[in-house]
Amino acid sequence: MVLKNVLVTGATGQQGGAVVEALRSGAYGEYELYGMTRDGSSDAAAALAERGVHVVEADMNDRASLDAAVEGMDYVYLVTTFFEEGPAVEAEQGMRLVDACVDAGVDHLVYSSVAGADRAPLDHFASKHRVEEYVVDSGLEWTFVRPVYFMGNFAWQVDGIEAGTLAMPLAEGVSLAVVDVADVGRMVATALSDPRTWAGEAVELAGDEATLEGFAAVFADALGHDVLAVHLDVDDYRAEAGDELADMYQWFNDEGYDTDVATLAERTGIDFTTFAEYVDARWASRPAPA
Repeated sequence: MVLKNVLVTGATGQQGGAVVEALRSGAYGEYELYGMTRDGSSDAAAALAERGVHVVEADMNDRASLDAAVEGMDYVYLVTTFFEEGPAVEAEQGMRLVDACVDAGVDHLVYSSVAGADRAPLDHFASKHRVEEYVVDSGLEWTFVRPVYFMGNFAWQVDGIEAGTLAMPLAEGVSLAVVDVADVGRMVATALSDPRTWAGEAVELAGDEATLEGFAAVFADALGHDVLAVHLDVDDYRAEAGDELADMYQWFNDEGYDTDVATLAERTGIDFTTFAEYVDARWASRPAPA
């Protein structure tokens, strides 16, 4: 049997790594996996190779390296980020890889965008929507996965949570949809295992939602001590984190994601991770700092 060749961009990152693990599991078929990374000599790249993934060194800013990376690929998973070089460059990078896929004759592209990409007035959402539009116009067969707020983002304030405080610029009574990055990997694998069914589909991914008090209660249950929800002022947060992230939280407060977890699970066949399951697996019984 000839296996399909799949190139996973960002293979040493969170989303790309989740896609690699899902495709390696065997639950979605068998593939010849290629993991793209900027540094093929890194420890993370070596770890990929040890798991049987072919490491491909390429740079999203270098078209020639992308052409080489996608050559011979049947399927490509694309993930972009604005954190390193900003939303404008993020869009350029995504479109550059799309062009490479078109020229290489890739059969199916799965792009990891963001929930609300087509309606949120945020630069780092608009950059992903720009790539989406470019993919549609390219003539490639495609699927878009649009994850909401990642559960893993809470790890950025691990010290505060373990000390008893969960602080975010989320208004009282506002629910925030969240998703485990592993479920993004499962959705990508689901799409690639049945590309005809998922061609032309944009799927917003969420596994749970809660208010800030709800998130704090989950942490309290897992840690065994009280965790206080602190609603930060968006403008105060803006002074610390900048306009783009502050505007994102303001959008969460004013409008936010629009997902139906139950319908999503039925539609995809994925048993999405709840926030309590995520926290229990990573935080349960961790002692508070002395």
